[in-house]
Amino acid sequence: MLTEDQVVVAYRALLGREPENQEIVANWLRHAPGFESLCRGLLSSEEFLQKFLAERFAGIMSRLEPGPPISVEWQVEPGILEQMLERIKETWSRLGETDPFWSVLSAERFRGENFAENAQIYWNSGRSDVEFLNRWLARNHAGPFGKAHSCIEYGCGTGRVTRWLAEQFSHVTALDVSAPHIGLARDHVLRAGLSNARFIVVESLAPPPAVEPVDVVFCRIVLQHNPPPVIALLVEQFFAWLKPGGVALLQVPTYSARYTFDARQYLAEPLPPGFEMHLLPQQHIFALAEKQHCRLLEVEPDDCLGWHDWISNTFLFQKTG
Repeated sequence: MLTEDQVVVAYRALLGREPENQEIVANWLRHAPGFESLCRGLLSSEEFLQKFLAERFAGIMSRLEPGPPISVEWQVEPGILEQMLERIKETWSRLGETDPFWSVLSAERFRGENFAENAQIYWNSGRSDVEFLNRWLARNHAGPFGKAHSCIEYGCGTGRVTRWLAEQFSHVTALDVSAPHIGLARDHVLRAGLSNARFIVVESLAPPPAVEPVDVVFCRIVLQHNPPPVIALLVEQFFAWLKPGGVALLQVPTYSARYTFDARQYLAEPLPPGFEMHLLPQQHIFALAEKQHCRLLEVEPDDCLGWHDWISNTFLFQKTG
C-alpha cells in the first residue's frame, strides 16, 4: 500500500521538488495502487519529460558547442585496413572464448559466473532492440518490414538480437568477426526453433560474395569497437547492400574532444585487454550516404555509450536508387 512518505520521496527523486500540497499527496494515495504505479505516473508526466529532455539535450549541447576540431584519420590503404581487421578479430575472438555475453552487454550480471541466473534477461533484451528498430521505421513512415523482407545484422555477437530479427523477417544474414560468438549465435537461434538465419564469420573487409541486397541493415553497439577507417568502410558497405527503398539503422559515436586517431600509431600500439572505443565524425557518414544514394530520414543522439564527454548518434538512412 502506498504511503505519504513514498509520494514525497518519488517527487523529490523524479521531479526534484516537493508535492504541490497535501491534496496532491492524498490524490495519489487514493488512486495509485502502489509505489510502482506512482513512479510510472510521474515518469510519464509532462513535467518529468520536459525536465528530462531539457537536461539531456542541454548536456549534449554543452559537450558539442565549445568542442574543438578533432584529428581523425579515416581513409587508409587496403593493406592497413586488413591489419586493423586482424586486430579486431583477435580481440573479439578472445572475448568470445572468455566472456562472450559480457562482451556484448558489459554488465557484471552477464559475466561468466553470473550469467546462468541472468540468462533470460540477456536473451530477452534483444527483443527491445527490434522494437526500437520498428519504432524508428514507423515514425519515419518507412516500411513496415516483415515476412516479405530480408535483413542483415552486422556484429551479431551471440545472436541476442538475431533471434528476434529472424522472427520478423523472411531471412536474416548475421555477420561477425568472431567465430566463437557466431557459434553461440547459431545455437541460440536454432534453439528458438528458427531456421531462416545464415551466419557468416567475417574473414576479410572485402564484401562476402554470398551476401545479396536486402531491405534492412541493422547495426547497433558494434561500430564503436572498430577504428574510424573500418567504420567508414563498413558504413559504405551497409549502404551498398540496400535494395532501393531499403533502410539502414546504424548507431555510431561521432564526437569527443579528447579523441584523435592516427592509423600507424594505432597499429603500433599493443592490443588492449578489453575492447576498443572509436568514432567517426558525422560529416563522413553523410558523405558516404550521398555517395551510395542514401538519404537521411532521422538522426538522434543516443545513450549507447554512457560517457559524458562522448557523443553517439543513431541514424536511419533510406536508399533512393
